[in-house]
Amino acid sequence: MSQSPVAATSAVRVLVVEDNADDRELLLRQLRKTGMADHVKFISDGKEALNFLTVPDPLPVAHELIAIFLDLNLPSLTGLDLLRALRQRERFQATPVIVMTSSNDPRDLEECRRLNVTNYVSKPVTFTSFSKAVADVFHLPRTSAPTNS
Repeated sequence: MSQSPVAATSAVRVLVVEDNADDRELLLRQLRKTGMADHVKFISDGKEALNFLTVPDPLPVAHELIAIFLDLNLPSLTGLDLLRALRQRERFQATPVIVMTSSNDPRDLEECRRLNVTNYVSKPVTFTSFSKAVADVFHLPRTSAPTNS
């Protein structure tokens, strides 16, 4: 089931393909700081994400898409399979992709490098790791974790 704060009239600028609600919320908190919160689409399934981006007619969203945040462990189609399918399409070859995963498999990391992943965030994700990934994509100054003072 997709959840998204994107209004019907808003352009999708950031696609988050993640099935963990906590991770989606943490990322949305970071994206609010960039002014992108109203332009985020959340999809929790790999096949649904591929269909959103490519079927039936490739969406004009690809021209407006700034980044894809991608979990590797997704239902129906893995994040790596989704990424492979997207990288075969010219319009997605240069789209920044930030992978979020709990995988410690060096083959996954190597495949991500081969597929030109922009950043690789290890799970469990933290405020700091998402903050860095978002700052890198949106060219923002990096922020540190909030203090309780």
